[in-house]
Amino acid sequence: MWLNESMTRAGLRQSFLFAATLVALFILPVNYLTRAKPPAPADEPRELVKLYLKAVYARDYRTAYQWISQADRENKSESDYLRENPSFSGIALELTRRLAEKIEFKDIQLESRQDRATVRFTVRVPNANAKPLQDLFLNFDPDRLAILPEARKREIEHRLAAMQSQGNLPWIEGADNVEVVKEAGQWRIFANWAAAVRVSFRAAVKDGLPWKFWAVQETILAKPGETLQAVYKAKNLSDKPIRAKARHLEEPKDLAKRYLDIVQCFCLIQQTLQPGEEKELPVIFRVQGNAPDTVKEFRVAYEFYPIEKFPRR
Repeated sequence: MWLNESMTRAGLRQSFLFAATLVALFILPVNYLTRAKPPAPADEPRELVKLYLKAVYARDYRTAYQWISQADRENKSESDYLRENPSFSGIALELTRRLAEKIEFKDIQLESRQDRATVRFTVRVPNANAKPLQDLFLNFDPDRLAILPEARKREIEHRLAAMQSQGNLPWIEGADNVEVVKEAGQWRIFANWAAAVRVSFRAAVKDGLPWKFWAVQETILAKPGETLQAVYKAKNLSDKPIRAKARHLEEPKDLAKRYLDIVQCFCLIQQTLQPGEEKELPVIFRVQGNAPDTVKEFRVAYEFYPIEKFPRR
């Protein structure tokens, strides 16, 4: 669910994210409140990188965004970032933060160039795909974690500590680097979203379907290797229940087939909306980590048809 055992640069970066399957199964409502207080930003770039990557690993994206450079913020707002990266909250976030604290950074090197720097490091990351952690954390299901009594939560924390002390905590190891910039005397993460692949999302209704259908965010900047969420909405404008199904189209076709993964899509099943009902329809996607620098843009479109008029070819 998180990544393979082989550690490429893109693969390691994905170890700090809940990737395709986990995100697809457990998209959360927008609720970022938690009892834990986010750590303060670090003035030293190596410490900043540690805090940032731990926040991303724990799916604490609101905290992570606070450390993103202003140059990047001009390309991606906080609301867009949080929509693209559904966060954990409450007990789920508390527990994944505990797990993130187990991350071990080694051989951290700083290559500084005035107001820019590269932080290079090797790292050991708890492998959340491993069955022992999946079982301990209830498959990272936020709904199940949210209703845990305090005693059960403490039991998970104690068992996690015991796994580590007994040498039973499953790990993934690898090397990576993160770019940082200094702005107004403080170091910030440089995500370089300006150079990311532009993925546009379009929507249409066909053959008289009495629905309103639209993409909440029409363009998403996606760095290769990231698993992100796009959101569509549909509303039934009629006075009766309507069944419909969406067709999925991608351009350019050849490049999309090779480098664009649609991990979860509402087009796989028919949708039924009651009179006046509005529904949120997420799409989980990823630009593959091996996409060449020449790949700059993908266009994704969904066309909704009345179920009886859906094209079969």
